[in-house]
Amino acid sequence: FVLRIATLDEGESHREIVGTAEELELTEAGFAAETNVVLRARIHRVGSRVEVAGTVTSELPVTCGRCLAEGLHRIQADFRIFAEPRPSRDRRPEQEVREDDLGMVYHDGQNLELTEDVRQTVLVEVPWHPLCREDCRGLCPRCGVDRNTTECGCDPGPRDSRWDALRELRGRN
Repeated sequence: FVLRIATLDEGESHREIVGTAEELELTEAGFAAETNVVLRARIHRVGSRVEVAGTVTSELPVTCGRCLAEGLHRIQADFRIFAEPRPSRDRRPEQEVREDDLGMVYHDGQNLELTEDVRQTVLVEVPWHPLCREDCRGLCPRCGVDRNTTECGCDPGPRDSRWDALRELRGRN
């Protein structure tokens, strides 16, 4: 995910950059190596200053946290950075510069490296507790049947009275 500054038109232009999860080092987060990660961007260049705004999309294979069904989670996240050349008199290490100037990315005058910014955008969108659907009923804790597809008839057991106050609140809304 590298933009060559010299190839960008002055003013507004549009680009689609495609990479793989492997190139972005996303396989440890569960992405298949060959999965595409796509940045569709509107790029606005004025001299050596560049704004990149758009959408990052990909798909992540997931296992539902309730019923263990396999599925795909579609990732779609907004992406926006501002970039300008790093002043030559600034001798601070790159990491220190980025921490001081949040929201600003520096380039070398030739290339604008977006790989780490795209990677972080994707990682923020990985679900912590994926669900096959919002109303997933999960597995029966007694017999293990998928309650989304089958009614098992198991006795739900005694009701825990400690949750009654919350049940009343939910009933009012």
